[in-house]
Amino acid sequence: MYTPSSVPNSVSNVDESGLTKVSQAPAPPGASANLSTTSFMAKLVSPDVEEYASRIRLGSQVNVLVSESYAPLPQINAMSTKFNADFKHNGKPPDTRLVSSDLVLFLIHRHMLVDASTNRFNALLDSLRPFTTIPETSDFLNIILHAVYGLSSSQFRPTIDTLMTAVCLFPKYGLQPKRYIHPSSPLFSDIRYQMPLSPLMAYVVSSYYELEDLAVITSGHLLSLDVSTMSEEMRLFDLQQRRVDTLKRLFAVPPIPHPATPRCDFIAQKSLTRAWSLYTVRLLWDARADLTVGAIERTYRTLDDHVACFDCKCALRERVKGIVIEWSEQK
Repeated sequence: MYTPSSVPNSVSNVDESGLTKVSQAPAPPGASANLSTTSFMAKLVSPDVEEYASRIRLGSQVNVLVSESYAPLPQINAMSTKFNADFKHNGKPPDTRLVSSDLVLFLIHRHMLVDASTNRFNALLDSLRPFTTIPETSDFLNIILHAVYGLSSSQFRPTIDTLMTAVCLFPKYGLQPKRYIHPSSPLFSDIRYQMPLSPLMAYVVSSYYELEDLAVITSGHLLSLDVSTMSEEMRLFDLQQRRVDTLKRLFAVPPIPHPATPRCDFIAQKSLTRAWSLYTVRLLWDARADLTVGAIERTYRTLDDHVACFDCKCALRERVKGIVIEWSEQK
């Protein structure tokens, strides 16, 4: 794709973050601590996703390419100070132009997004136009691109709200949060540095996307949080999250092996451990804080029916019984 060699003359002043200050640009989606998990995540990731045209039929690709290849670049307000014509990856110049909703131009490498995304960046890379419009503001797009390239965005000083909201946009563009947020990743370090400023939000997002390492670190900052200042919804979320964590802890322990017998030695008993893990994954896939004792018993009753060894059956039933008792006592 054509790579612009210069910025249009209409480019305005760029602030220290490399992004234009647009007075009339829509404010980035906010995050409030007064929301339940579902509404909280809905607030972070706007449901008003732009609808894109369906893929061009093979027979009409040539005509569309001819008409769109000369489509003018929209009037931009600024050029990214990082992702510009001088930005190279493995010695190669950028080949794709992205334009944010507040009209900031980013020059990137198409293959980086193709390799990182499971949905071709929300199908935006399927367009034949010489530039791609991204329905996100530049501060969010900047963080997403830095994560894809494995770079830190700390020099732009994004707030913790901006960082965590950007993380919530990852699935929309086919990016797995766990792939880019782990102890050795730049984004993990960026979040950790800003986390003390808003630990509750960081904890909610990290728990929602099962970023365990980040959630553990964040939880330490919640000790000083005044629970009386939390909304009922946030306190309910905290309670639900603790119950789900307890559930995972209980099922992490398989049945205790019984003494080896001529008909069922230790090697044979490994099949029960593997089956336990399989059934546990199935049960916890959509684990909820309101999981009933009956659901637990029904799940493992099926496994019980397939266990031939009497001693293994006893070990399985004893473990399920212990889980049921402890789970029923949780508040």
